[in-house]
Amino acid sequence: MEQPRRNVLAGLGAAASLAGCLSVDGVRYPDEIESSDESNTTLEAGTDEPPTDNSTGADGYSSDLIQLIAERTQAIVADVVWFAISYPRAVESYNQAIDSVIETIDTVRTTIHQPTMPTAEMVDRLETVGYNAADRAETAFEPHFSPADLLQSRTDMHIPSLARAARRNDADRFVEELDRMRLSFFQIQTPVYVSRRFSRNPIHNRLLDRVVPHATGDVLVEVAVPTRRNFTTLAHEPYVDEDGSYPPTFTADPLPVARRNKLRKRLGPVVQPSGRTEEVFLTFATRPDSVTRQRNVFRGPPGDLDGTPLYIQQYGDRATAREQFTTTLAAGDTEGMTSISSGVTSATDSIKWHRYYHREAGSDRTNLDDFPGVQYGYLLQAGPFVFATGFSGDAWEERTRWQGELTESWLFQRVD
Repeated sequence: MEQPRRNVLAGLGAAASLAGCLSVDGVRYPDEIESSDESNTTLEAGTDEPPTDNSTGADGYSSDLIQLIAERTQAIVADVVWFAISYPRAVESYNQAIDSVIETIDTVRTTIHQPTMPTAEMVDRLETVGYNAADRAETAFEPHFSPADLLQSRTDMHIPSLARAARRNDADRFVEELDRMRLSFFQIQTPVYVSRRFSRNPIHNRLLDRVVPHATGDVLVEVAVPTRRNFTTLAHEPYVDEDGSYPPTFTADPLPVARRNKLRKRLGPVVQPSGRTEEVFLTFATRPDSVTRQRNVFRGPPGDLDGTPLYIQQYGDRATAREQFTTTLAAGDTEGMTSISSGVTSATDSIKWHRYYHREAGSDRTNLDDFPGVQYGYLLQAGPFVFATGFSGDAWEERTRWQGELTESWLFQRVD
């Protein structure tokens, strides 16, 4: 016989209106859970269909939405891995391209000893090496950054003056412009300039747009890829240097080893390394503002912002992900499926996540360790990806608005 559906508490306002609620560490415990939001309707335990690949649509929601999430996630993970692995090589190639321009400038300069020595051939050589450097730099960085215009503009800035001086046999003016051209290229090669123009700390290129498409100025994302040179960074819009304005100061690395291990412990059997090709940790927090009073500025590790974690595992293919997802579900228990959109209006509202829980050795509730604890969270498979979020020692219905800035992520954005 089909068991009745249970409506879980969906809003903080609804929780506040219930009598007999206890509040501990921001968690509310209602005496009786009432119906408040049809979007959070879930099935009772035991009514789930057998675990299936979500992209087939067998779990009751549109397969094209799952496919969209998988495609967007593939692009995001690829960009994160590029920053972790390929970015240093791209910077090296960029610097080598500029070195070729500077070396050519130096070579030309050493050959000029008489007023008639500057020639049109020298100018052509400088123009060619400048444009070739632009192409090399673009190849190294594309499609993450586009430095071609930067280098071409530096070349175009000086070539006309060099051509006039050569035509007029004005060696003094020619050498002066060579020195200016050299300085112009040197300035865009300094570590400070490169780290800001092509930044990976913080990341604020297309990756940030992909992760939080409509909230790039409002959200700060911690990023970690432990298996890729232990890479960690932040993704957020940079702060503008203004007089009388104090930007936040982050005093520690994002998602250090200790925090990642703590998250893995909460996840328990969700962590399935067999067949996994990538492991990515993200957290989503409100980006702290610059302030006008120094005593009010944020100063501390990014973890103090209490971002909502999202754990992503990528496997070699969809079948492997399905196999590991099934293993995870079998190692714990499920209690129906639900949307975790927290009222976000988007086409992805129909996507349902597994309500999943597993037992652990100890307990994180009220500092007691008398009984095995239980961790409650949400799981989703999309193609070769398995997502986990919202893991806590507090049950699903005893937490409201836990999603925080996670709702600004690509997982909750409407289909264009």
